[in-house]
Amino acid sequence: MSPNLAFSLELTPQEVEAHCAALWQQFRSPGQVLAALVAMQSLFALAPAGKRENAPYREIQAIVARHAEKARSELLREGERRLLAALQHRETREITRIHAGLSRNGFWQAASAAGGGRDGADLAGDIAWLAQWCQSARTRAEAASGYPDALDFRAAGIDAAEYTAMDELLRCLQSL
Repeated sequence: MSPNLAFSLELTPQEVEAHCAALWQQFRSPGQVLAALVAMQSLFALAPAGKRENAPYREIQAIVARHAEKARSELLREGERRLLAALQHRETREITRIHAGLSRNGFWQAASAAGGGRDGADLAGDIAWLAQWCQSARTRAEAASGYPDALDFRAAGIDAAEYTAMDELLRCLQSL
């Protein structure tokens, strides 16, 4: 790689706004839009320090941040809807997929919103189901380990990511 090679990119706020709007048309999910926007923010951070102080740069950053916040909000609402459906249908794999697709904080926000949207009896039923599932998985993992107070999910045939998601959801709903 030659040290003298360089690439320069100049963008206007209008071009960035148009590109951000196009991302919403290009991708199916708010998670994909968010990933693209975070990548853009990472590239913009490479701008020389002097360029980061000018008005167009600050305006471009604000445009991307606005779209990223919208994508985050939609991603959390989508996670909440999916968690509600997964709880209603007792779908552990879907809960695991949702858990994997969100940050820990995002999962807690979506789970809290989903739990807050359930009436008292439904929420109590969800907590009871989750507690029973987690206890059963723990018991099987303890039995499979051969050591006291040790868990071996693999030997018990339990997906550790699934256990983590279910346990996290249980703890979140219990905290409501």
